[in-house]
Amino acid sequence: MKGNPRSQEQETGRSEAELVAGLARRDPEVVAEFMRRTHGPVYALTARLTLDPDLRHDWTGDILLRIVAELQRGRFVYRWPGCLWSWFQKRSYFLLLNIHRSHRRQNDRWTTGETGQELTDRFAGSPYPDGEKMLEDVEARRTVEDCLAKLPSEDQRRALSQILFYGLSYQEVADHSGAALNTVRSWIRRSRLAVRKCVAAAYGFGPGETP
Repeated sequence: MKGNPRSQEQETGRSEAELVAGLARRDPEVVAEFMRRTHGPVYALTARLTLDPDLRHDWTGDILLRIVAELQRGRFVYRWPGCLWSWFQKRSYFLLLNIHRSHRRQNDRWTTGETGQELTDRFAGSPYPDGEKMLEDVEARRTVEDCLAKLPSEDQRRALSQILFYGLSYQEVADHSGAALNTVRSWIRRSRLAVRKCVAAAYGFGPGETP
């Protein structure tokens, strides 16, 4: 995400952990700082899907308010440096996708036969030519996250999430969890099989087929 707010930590003096703690206790100064640091990156993200500055502004505000609300409800737990901004980037993509879909459905009520072309034209006019690919990737990632949430073991969910979303190695996962490396390998192996079956089912593949 362009203009990652993590780069502003040295300027503000507040670390990720301090931001998370301040948001959890609804500190207005921390909320204001978080909104200031994250507005630019999210606004740039919305530019991938619309050239309308009013929509960019509205969508940016909606996304940030929802993320702050999730942080205040304890939906995110700080674990290591960088994890807040990794989670923030992922949630911003997901929320933007949902907002864009809602906007498109609303437009569909007032237009006839233009939806596909309208979307194509929007991407064609965007400064980011891979907008459609970005949407596909985000949708696939959301499917994987939904399947991860269905895993019965919290250890397996956390381990595979760290591998898939944060790019950690098996050894790094073991270090963070305090588990033996072989145990982590077992968690990953079992969770990968379960998630693969879940994703296949989500995309309509039958037993033995793969997406």
